Amino acid sequence: MNDLVLPFDSCMKHKTFCVLMMCADAKKQSQMAALSKERENLQSTIQAYRTMFQTQRTLVEELRTSVHEAAREEQSIRAELRKQNIPGAQLQDTDSVEKLITARMKERDQLLHKPRRLCGLAPAPDEPDVIGKIGHLAMIENTDIARVISWHMSADMDCVITLTTKKAQEIYSKTQGRQQVLPLDSIYRKNLPDWGKPLPHVRYRPNWKPPGRPVYARDMLQFHTDQESCRLVFGMLLGDTLILDSLDHANAYRQEIIKHSHCPTILTWQGDRIRSNGKFGGTMNKAVPIEKLRGAVFGEPLPMAYHALCTQIASLEQYQAALTRHVQAQDELQEVINTQKNPEMSAKYKECQEAEAQLVEIERQLGVGVPSKSRAASSTPKDVTGPSPAKRSRVSTGGSPTSPIVSHRTPLNGSIGDAAEPDPSITPTRTSLRIASMTTVVSDDGRKRLRKT
Repeated sequence: MNDLVLPFDSCMKHKTFCVLMMCADAKKQSQMAALSKERENLQSTIQAYRTMFQTQRTLVEELRTSVHEAAREEQSIRAELRKQNIPGAQLQDTDSVEKLITARMKERDQLLHKPRRLCGLAPAPDEPDVIGKIGHLAMIENTDIARVISWHMSADMDCVITLTTKKAQEIYSKTQGRQQVLPLDSIYRKNLPDWGKPLPHVRYRPNWKPPGRPVYARDMLQFHTDQESCRLVFGMLLGDTLILDSLDHANAYRQEIIKHSHCPTILTWQGDRIRSNGKFGGTMNKAVPIEKLRGAVFGEPLPMAYHALCTQIASLEQYQAALTRHVQAQDELQEVINTQKNPEMSAKYKECQEAEAQLVEIERQLGVGVPSKSRAASSTPKDVTGPSPAKRSRVSTGGSPTSPIVSHRTPLNGSIGDAAEPDPSITPTRTSLRIASMTTVVSDDGRKRLRKT
């Protein structure tokens, strides 16, 4: 190629870094094509390696997050178990937790099958709009309280509670009028007592502490189903009936209450009853033994220990699941970390580094690599005032040639000593020498171009 014409104005306008590659013959072009193909292959290989490494790093981060969340959940449940008086020594691993769960289940089953007081009445019909019999709707823990309240409500214990009057009439017809029924939609609710109101003496003598431990009878009941309807029924049937320790305490309490207001019916733990009109004594106001109630007695609820064991078992099962997830997350994380450290993965890291080194070398041979900051600064130094060796000295405006400006290889103090060794980092590149060896010419169309000299 004798002449090489470049659009110089276009290069200066777009500030494009032009790389000129000249191949003397077909052999040189073939070598350059082979290097380019090898460069593309290396880039694909390096990209595949980097994608694999990034995937592994992402997996490690996700597994570490899973381990952290599992550990936090485990510690939270462990704190709850500590509040339930479960020793931490039995929570070290899944095997010990499994043994503890088995022991707690055995204790729970023993309490569940332990003999306790039950209502002996026949159950209500299992039909829609039927709530149940009054004797089955409530439970009382204390036997003495269960005896006196069951005796006090003996006339109502067998009554079937329904939601609608229509259902009550249907049951009445089926039993030919022998079954008591009480529909909820026929209850006048305006005068029902407030379930949470204070005792009668609190209103008039708030600082008085009466003997006999007075409580509302309804507060001794425990409902296991349809609590709202049960409160409605027992609030109507029991009203504000009170319970005190003995008959003497009941009479003393009544004497104090009637000074200010009406006194409701009072029952005692011993089985006595003072009616709201003040009448007491006789066989009609003394509760019979529980055996003579013929099963018409409120049942006994499961003990608190049973419910505590159920809560512990549920918490232990949650802790066991959280502990298992924590251990599995730790094992998965350790497996991935070990995989990254095995010889096969180390060899892949080494292969990637070797491929990157080969890519740098090939790009250097092709001249298409991105120059580093130091190389770019040394290739086009801004503070170097001397011209390139291939450039001719400029002529001053006076017409006399000016002496070449001393380059930075000349001593700074201006002495004519031995020149310093040339710095290879600021030696003009092959491309710079090639451009410097061209001259600017003006073509016929008026455009400036470069011509090789």
